[in-house]
Amino acid sequence: MITLKVPGKLFIIGEYSVIKPGNEAVLVGVDKFIHVKIKESDDYEFRSELGRFRWMLSDQVPVFMYDTLTHAKAAIYIAHKYLKYKGIEPKTYELELSSELTSPHNIKYGLGSSGAVIIACIRAVLELHQVKIKKIDLFKLAVLAQIEISDVTSGGELAASIYGGWVYYQRYDLVWVMNRKGKLDEIMAMTWPFLKIEQLNKPLIKLAICFSGMSQSTKAYTDSLSKVSATPWYATFLSKTKLIVNQFKEALVRSDYYTMKYMMELYREMLKELENKTGIIIESEPFKKMIEISQNLGFSAKTSGAGYGDCGIAIVRNETDKRILQDAWIKAGLTALDLKVWE
Repeated sequence: MITLKVPGKLFIIGEYSVIKPGNEAVLVGVDKFIHVKIKESDDYEFRSELGRFRWMLSDQVPVFMYDTLTHAKAAIYIAHKYLKYKGIEPKTYELELSSELTSPHNIKYGLGSSGAVIIACIRAVLELHQVKIKKIDLFKLAVLAQIEISDVTSGGELAASIYGGWVYYQRYDLVWVMNRKGKLDEIMAMTWPFLKIEQLNKPLIKLAICFSGMSQSTKAYTDSLSKVSATPWYATFLSKTKLIVNQFKEALVRSDYYTMKYMMELYREMLKELENKTGIIIESEPFKKMIEISQNLGFSAKTSGAGYGDCGIAIVRNETDKRILQDAWIKAGLTALDLKVWE
């Protein structure tokens, strides 16, 4: 039996800009995980808290109905495509998955569970077949699994879950990848335009994380961006946020707390402008409260990811600051999550 775990993610900055190819974000892998067990068996079977399915192979590749548990199915399908590409005869196995990325009431925290499920399934199938894969190649396979079920994200959450720690990510050119669909050799061998994933050194700061109590679908939100995506205002938004994210990254590398704090405030201002332009609610009531409490104590805070639901973050200097802020949140009826950056 092989066991492995894949961390969840949180966006620190750049979540709305990184939707556009060539734009960047900074993310972290966090210490809540998707756990996987895989072992050889007589039948192909997948099990998790959300259900189970079995399958058969046709020409070494699984045949699926993408009606439920689509991310796990797409990941298994792509893993088998890769085995075939490598000329490896597939074994029969059972795969079991369990998740820490939801609340006790089964509400998603917004820690990138779909992406983590894809990575966990691909990694498990390849490890069972003793296939060593580079992180960048695992990232490419995870993107192909997303394309398989038409659930393509910026890819930032995939990078954070694969690399862990603090990650600087630049979005790849999706059109370039789509044009090579079906040409696995080209997709794996070539450098993807714009794609950059860099693991950053751990800065001398701490993250405080607050859960809104609500789950939010990123896709529903990013879809509403299409209203403004062709406007001059949006082009300006992207160039401004690109600059802010880059300044934040440079400050992070230097562990320059005050510049990071300032850049986070600037990015939050840009998000508020985006709210006004699109009518998307990014700062729901719990977040307004969370940010106000943080600011009153002298800390910088913002939403993480799509906003409205999921998590918000604040950067603080040390463990003491973090406890003071979390206690203030809890007193105000908010949910502080004791998450750490997972190296």
